[in-house]
Amino acid sequence: MIRQWQSWRVTWIGGMLVILILLTGCWSRKEIEDLGITIGAAVDLGKETQLEQDFERKGGGYTKRNALTLTYQMVQLSQSDGGAGRAGEKKYRNISVTSDSLYEATREIALMNDRPIFGQHYKVIVISDEVARKYNMQLLFDFFIREQEFRPSCLVLICKGEARNALDMKDKSDFPSMRLLSITDNQYRSSRILPPMSLSKLLPEINSSSSFLLQNIITADGEVKFAGAAVIYGKTGKLIGFLSEEDLESINWMTAKVKGGVLKSYDSRSGKSILYEITSMKSRIRPHLEGKRVSFDIVIESEGRLGEQWATGDDFDNQFIKRIEEETIKQIRHRIDKMLHRVQKEYRADAIGLSEYVRIYYPRAWQTIKKDWDDSFAEATIRYQVKVNVKEFGTTSINVHE
Repeated sequence: MIRQWQSWRVTWIGGMLVILILLTGCWSRKEIEDLGITIGAAVDLGKETQLEQDFERKGGGYTKRNALTLTYQMVQLSQSDGGAGRAGEKKYRNISVTSDSLYEATREIALMNDRPIFGQHYKVIVISDEVARKYNMQLLFDFFIREQEFRPSCLVLICKGEARNALDMKDKSDFPSMRLLSITDNQYRSSRILPPMSLSKLLPEINSSSSFLLQNIITADGEVKFAGAAVIYGKTGKLIGFLSEEDLESINWMTAKVKGGVLKSYDSRSGKSILYEITSMKSRIRPHLEGKRVSFDIVIESEGRLGEQWATGDDFDNQFIKRIEEETIKQIRHRIDKMLHRVQKEYRADAIGLSEYVRIYYPRAWQTIKKDWDDSFAEATIRYQVKVNVKEFGTTSINVHE
């Protein structure tokens, strides 16, 4: 009888312990209605909003310098959860605060909003070009990297112009932050999009003191467009200039970071346009080191199809197809030459990322040349070959006659 009672007591205590352990999973839960779910942030040079000025006039100020303006995009739960669904109303609310500390500015919002910033759903951080030119990236992102609530996978972008405009679009039925993130998924449609640079990918780039690219965006009339890339110089960690959409496209070709896209060239005989659609692209990059002189041999290979042609020709004529391939190669070489001149002679910054190949092939030598790598890159000889193969011409063939 005693043994049965002891066995029952052990079972009961064990059961209670299991229940207590499982219940602790809810100890830190927060109701979604109590969270200020924030999906985007933008950083501009300091310029107080009218609301901030009004608060200060009425005694709502504190000790600060107006160095930076931080704008957060917060989800309006009352409308986005389907409860309202009123046409013409935004699903989000943007709040701007100005300070010389991004952390302090963030906590200042807790004095104005009943739902403080909750950053675990961050999608995008947009930095204005003026801020990126003035401040070192390491200092600028110190807060975002240290803050535990920030999502490491959130996308980092540069905006030529005011960054806050990128978080306020004409289409009120959409979340601007979500839209910016979704555009990066269109790489299979355009080779002019940089592979996404997340906060977690940005950190090693900053720490390595190497030059790198960030996707640039522009805004106009409540709309946004991905437009080339911003060049961040390794030694200073600051923005030194921009690459055009075609320059960025050329870099993606060289590094084979292409999932799709089209390339327009012009027929040298008729002057009319030919459109080549990329279905696959690969490249081989081989660095060579002789003393302190660096050179590269790069082979770029692509297969694709004839997407559109305005020139006279027969799709089934091998000579015509060969002519299209030659015109396409000529166009690619023209753009790559232009891009190389810009990064090597104008910016003198390895925006292509060739340093990674030198580091892998010559790990010991890399330790001595990495400090002044951008200077070595600027003087490097870059030889490249381009091979294009038109494999198909779409679902039909049309003989074009003038």
